[in-house]
Amino acid sequence: MPYHVSADDFERIAVAALDSIPADLRARLDADNLMITIQSGSSEDDRDHDIDEHVLGFYEGDADSAFSISPYPKRIVLLQRHIEAYCTSHRELVDQVTDTVLHEVAHYFGLDHADIRDTRLDH
Repeated sequence: MPYHVSADDFERIAVAALDSIPADLRARLDADNLMITIQSGSSEDDRDHDIDEHVLGFYEGDADSAFSISPYPKRIVLLQRHIEAYCTSHRELVDQVTDTVLHEVAHYFGLDHADIRDTRLDH
């Protein structure tokens, strides 16, 4: 049974996950104006780009460098209903949101899935 929370509670969990990132890395995120957004689920446009119910979050932006020029804002999108579907308790939800945030921040810094797996970048 999925564990659901309000949008406000989910946002508080996401903020706490971001706060767990070391200050020097958070400063780089802030300097680059990285947007963190929460959507209840994937949009039609997301689904057109292969974002289905198995995707918990994603990073959009230039992957060449954290500070390279891109015509679009860099952002991390957390998909609340998708994450909740994998959780059965508040503790699991907090852990999954934190893991998803760290995973997407790693993409922002240029790591691919193999890099993330090899470095075990999670909490």
